[in-house]
Amino acid sequence: QVARLGPGAPRCGRGAACRQASGARALGTRRVAGMDPELEAWIDQAMGNVTKEHHTRRGLVYDRGWPFRLDIPVEYQDWIVVAVCSILALIWFSPCISGKINTRCSRRFTNCVYTRLHIFYWGVLYLTMFIIMFTLGVLPDWTVADFTHYFGLFCAWMLENIAALIQSAVVIGGVALMLKFRERIVFLAGMEHITIFRFSPLQFLGLSGKQRPVELFIWKVEGLQSASSKLLKANDVFLECHLGFNEPMRTRVHNNAGSGCVVEESLQFNIDESAPSSVMTLLVKDQKMMASAELARLMLSTRELLGIEEQTGKRQTSFDYSEEFFVPLSLSPAGTVWLALAPVEDWDDHERAPLVQEDRVFLCC
Repeated sequence: QVARLGPGAPRCGRGAACRQASGARALGTRRVAGMDPELEAWIDQAMGNVTKEHHTRRGLVYDRGWPFRLDIPVEYQDWIVVAVCSILALIWFSPCISGKINTRCSRRFTNCVYTRLHIFYWGVLYLTMFIIMFTLGVLPDWTVADFTHYFGLFCAWMLENIAALIQSAVVIGGVALMLKFRERIVFLAGMEHITIFRFSPLQFLGLSGKQRPVELFIWKVEGLQSASSKLLKANDVFLECHLGFNEPMRTRVHNNAGSGCVVEESLQFNIDESAPSSVMTLLVKDQKMMASAELARLMLSTRELLGIEEQTGKRQTSFDYSEEFFVPLSLSPAGTVWLALAPVEDWDDHERAPLVQEDRVFLCC
């Protein structure tokens, strides 16, 4: 097994090589008379490698070098080298990492290091050299030449794949920026009030929130600005409501309303009490020939809607379109809208089913 031919075997005559190898297998460590010198050297090298690979590992030893040696399997030595290099890389980038950590110690470390960067990196350089030399000294199967060779291979791999790494970093950074500033991006796009996916992840688990229907009464709007696209005509006002999983709802258009009009209409929608942070967006718009322009808006959370309902809907035994039954709310950028909210009592139990139940039954069929 020691002298079997391999990729590194010298190329001699086929018959002579076979006879010499057979003789080496038979005689073990003894040499065959007339053996080719290259084949003999190759057999010695193979025997040395086998001895090196199959010798008994003794763990932590003190008789093979100062101060000790880690006589452990090669793969464990490789992992030790990788771990040491990773720790050294963290030390080199520690000023950048500490600047992103908002703690008392990190702030002190950052203030101290950034005023003495030249001293810090010279010290880190000497510390790196000492740690690498010490690590290679205690690992018997690693040498400086081996470390330099594999470090060069790693740098070459990095240079070969630097373009792909930069592209991946740009994509990951772009996604991170979009997630961080998603609210501003959606607001600039004018889509913050639009719900694309009208379902909740809890519905796939068979759970449903505390949803119930309510009715929003709109009495009047006043103090509106004129539409910028209309110079010789008054505003044609209508209101549009968006809330969570509900479809957009609109009132009728009040022609030539100008800066205000009496609406006296109501909208019914479902409200989810288990999501108090959901936002209802009420838009006051001006109808144009091709599209509509926003004149003002009002944004209310579910918690605020429940407060309006407590004030105007649950405590009133009668109802009329007058000031005592409504709450005035300021619009942005200008204007006032009068609202009231009341619960809807005449609804059946089958309306409590989640929105995706029908789709789920259809998919099962």
